[in-house]
Amino acid sequence: MRLILVVGLTMALQAGVQAASLDEAISVVRTASPTQATSNQVREAWKALVAASPDDIPTMLRGMNDSNPAVENWIRTAIDQVAEQTLDSGGELPRAELIDLLADTSAAPRARRTSYELLEQIDADKAHEMLASMVDDPSLEMRYDAIAAGIAAAESAEGDEAVAQYRKLFEAARNLEQIQTCKRALKEAGVEVDLAKHMGFVTAWRMIGVFDNRGQAGFDVAYPPEEQVDFAATYDGKEGEATWKTDLVTTDKELGQVDVNEAIGPEKGAVTYAYAEIDVDESQTAQVRYSSPNATKLWVNGNQVADNEVYHAGGEVDQYVADVTLKKGRNTLLLKVCQNEQKEAWAQDWNFQLRICEPLGGGLQFENVTNNE
Repeated sequence: MRLILVVGLTMALQAGVQAASLDEAISVVRTASPTQATSNQVREAWKALVAASPDDIPTMLRGMNDSNPAVENWIRTAIDQVAEQTLDSGGELPRAELIDLLADTSAAPRARRTSYELLEQIDADKAHEMLASMVDDPSLEMRYDAIAAGIAAAESAEGDEAVAQYRKLFEAARNLEQIQTCKRALKEAGVEVDLAKHMGFVTAWRMIGVFDNRGQAGFDVAYPPEEQVDFAATYDGKEGEATWKTDLVTTDKELGQVDVNEAIGPEKGAVTYAYAEIDVDESQTAQVRYSSPNATKLWVNGNQVADNEVYHAGGEVDQYVADVTLKKGRNTLLLKVCQNEQKEAWAQDWNFQLRICEPLGGGLQFENVTNNE
């Protein structure tokens, strides 16, 4: 079978790619692995794609569906060569098909992005017209570009028109820098927005501490809050009693950061737990995205969904992502945050931020029903 395929690809190189051999070549290229050396079969198949006609570009783009980045790169480079050769020789790219593929939100994001870039070369006005309607596109890459273009346009608008444009972009944006750009523009126009609420940050918690993490041994110890949350209970802690703080720990930081050093105390070799309850209107798939420069474990509705034993190696927004299913009504969150014993100044940070969002990163709206009783 392999011999037949190689012969078929060789014939394709000599006589031009026919429909059957094009499909065969795409199938072989789709076996490319991002972690293993590229086989000779993939290289030969790629050469067959490079020999394709410009009318074959949409078929090659569809070959990116449900593929890994290595496959996308092989197909994209073949398409680029076909397009370049076609335009250099005065030929035409399949404009109508590129428009259809760009508009097809079920197509692979990389394929749609490639369609946009090719369309921009042959009909920039149409490409930009379509991009303007993509501020809420399911492809984050297309959405980012659409919002970037929208921000550029909004900068020249004035008054209510500018506010309306920035509000729309603020709601649609999923990139933090773009969200903050729109927030600043709205503030300059006299409009205040709640960034923490918009992005779905949990800003009120019950906290308990501290338990022992000397020698970093506490990360794998199931302290009592992991078994049951009992606000009235008192436990043996690191150097005395560990009890739940009576008052809620709240944060007014726009990105929901909770400073554990401030809430619990600047402990070292210690473990704290943060607990919250949220209420949602309907059951739904969602993501819990959180960050911390400390080692963490996360439970949602009693089920552990994240485990990251990493100390002082990050803390950017959305550092960790956990896919979850929220039930209608009340849902519980329990975050274990472990501090180690390093003495360097940069190792003193003990904090976290956590938000609830839909899979593309838009903050879910919920009621924080955590109380201090």
